[in-house]
Amino acid sequence: MDYYNTLAREYDRLYSDSRYMRAVEYRVLRDEVKEDYLILDVGCGTGEHLAYLRDYNIVGLDISIEMARRARDKSGKFVVVGDVQHLPFKSRTFHCVISFFGALNHVQIERALKEIRRVLVKGGVFIFTLANLYHFRWILKSLFRRGWRDTLKAIKKRRGDIRKVVGGRRIRVSTRFYSLREVEDLLRRHNFQIKYTFATCITNSPLDNLLYKSFLKYFGGYIGAVAVKR
Repeated sequence: MDYYNTLAREYDRLYSDSRYMRAVEYRVLRDEVKEDYLILDVGCGTGEHLAYLRDYNIVGLDISIEMARRARDKSGKFVVVGDVQHLPFKSRTFHCVISFFGALNHVQIERALKEIRRVLVKGGVFIFTLANLYHFRWILKSLFRRGWRDTLKAIKKRRGDIRKVVGGRRIRVSTRFYSLREVEDLLRRHNFQIKYTFATCITNSPLDNLLYKSFLKYFGGYIGAVAVKR
């Protein structure tokens, strides 16, 4: 919690150069979100997607009070402080749930998926991304800095810390990384039908808008899916 409240103050500055990632996310949203949907943005952060979808009926949720406050100010939308593992909404409330930029990497994913499925209507759409275990640029950087033994050990562990320096203070959060195959297995286990999978941050360039569904998605920074509740 302290990590996110501290990060909120510098979040937009730290991630200001994310336009190519956002371009893919926005493309998926344009393709999948309908005007009459009631949407929930899980882990809404400072409200980037709430602002993009401000013409839609959308509610934000974040575990951080500071993130929620900034999201509300940026988007003008209603934002709830809450935990995706215990969603404060009635069952079958939303037509669509979105969660981008790895918000679900920091929670018990099984519990989160159970809750997301609960609040979706039948046929509701779930759109999300998770930090990728096999991000090729991270692997190359790790091989150079740490060598192949430590890199292989990190991949097998599937867990690590994301570290930031905010206002001279070092902060970190434990993160669970996933492969695309794991994501597909999780969705099927929770009775979602996968419409398609994709990735962001493949080349971190305009090419990502063309490559996001290609075989290169297995090696992007963030892997994602569009899935439908059965």
